[in-house]
Amino acid sequence: MAGTELYRDAPFVPKSERNIFITLTESDIGLSNTITMSKELLEANVFMYLPSKDITGLIQNNEPLLLDVFDYDTNITTTLTIRKDGDKNFKFHGWNTVLQRKKFRTGDTIVFWWDASHIRLNFKQFMFAFV
Repeated sequence: MAGTELYRDAPFVPKSERNIFITLTESDIGLSNTITMSKELLEANVFMYLPSKDITGLIQNNEPLLLDVFDYDTNITTTLTIRKDGDKNFKFHGWNTVLQRKKFRTGDTIVFWWDASHIRLNFKQFMFAFV
């Protein structure tokens, strides 16, 4: 859901320390169903905003966690499922839903940032890959 006049979508702030920049690899595009983010990035920029019981379940018991991601360029929200992938990474399942409407290429950089008003991650394409 796009923001309302009362609760506007949190804009991208280029100099924010909380931005998560991901340079897409072949495994993040095409027919992929997941995008991977490191535990360190999520601990520093996302987990603090979520209920501690949900984070404990995700990290200790590998319980799936649902999280909305908002495409800032198209105003479309998609719910992804986060699962632990080993000790260092988390995979966001359902990423293929985003890929169906985007034309990402290997090497493109996207940026994610937290939107406290809507309790979700916003994202947009930050840089295009050089071909």
